[in-house]
Amino acid sequence: MEEKIVILGIANGGKTSLLRTLQREFKTLANLKPTKGIERTSLNFFNKRIVAWDFGGQEKYRENYKKKAKNYFTGIEELFYVVDFQDQDTFTESITYFQEIKGELAEFSPNASINIIINKFDPGFEENEDNIKFYQTMNKKFSELSEPFSARVTKTSIFNPISVIQAFSKPVFGNTTLYDNFQFAFYEFVNRTECKFVIVFSKNLMEIGNYFDPSVNQQQMRDVAFEIFNVFDDKKLKLSDISLHTDAISVRMIQFEAGSQPYYFTYGFDIETVQDPAPLSAEAFNVLQEVKTIMKYF
Repeated sequence: MEEKIVILGIANGGKTSLLRTLQREFKTLANLKPTKGIERTSLNFFNKRIVAWDFGGQEKYRENYKKKAKNYFTGIEELFYVVDFQDQDTFTESITYFQEIKGELAEFSPNASINIIINKFDPGFEENEDNIKFYQTMNKKFSELSEPFSARVTKTSIFNPISVIQAFSKPVFGNTTLYDNFQFAFYEFVNRTECKFVIVFSKNLMEIGNYFDPSVNQQQMRDVAFEIFNVFDDKKLKLSDISLHTDAISVRMIQFEAGSQPYYFTYGFDIETVQDPAPLSAEAFNVLQEVKTIMKYF
């Protein structure tokens, strides 16, 4: 059975770029052209077949969507509304369009979930106080406008691919209880050790749980993401237990199985801080056993 997700927003917000990043098609990003009408892409998420409807954001297309709203907005599981953080002049237009879309969603897909993607929040932006304040303003505004739907607001950047994976993985996977169990276990682990983050990836590098130490910044995760993708794109490597390094972080990925499917328990630590990784690895092994136990119930 196919599940329908839709990606909307006004023009030039980066909707198609997010999809291409999710598929790790980085070489195509430089040559993308504005989407004409609607493009449909089939994706495999956690043994689900997803059809992503990428709606072009130009005004002439938006008018057509409204005229044929029943055709386009029926049967939606997840709506991802993309807002361009860097083009603040279009904020009002983006709000207006979102309100129109929410009306169509309420009529034709009242059980859908709404995800607000604040896109182009690039690595380094989190160091600027004005950026943080504006993001908080956008978060609050769109959360209020989403009512009576509940909205999940996340910030993304194609220059930090893990942020894109996180934005799509949790709502599409849909098992919030599993996420919550993982986050609690990983929080405990990270806060009692020198570990900087934990992520559980599926075989196609979608994630089903994570926790990050607040000190980890977007630049560091960008470097980790691209190192991981490079490993998985190298068809000659055996993808069992993987060790990789950036300038600042050492990463270990341990393959394990749950429900006959392979997953990767992934953790990272600061290279300069951890001189002897053996004790941390032993602790990580114990957390992995806890992960396996939790997954037996889902």
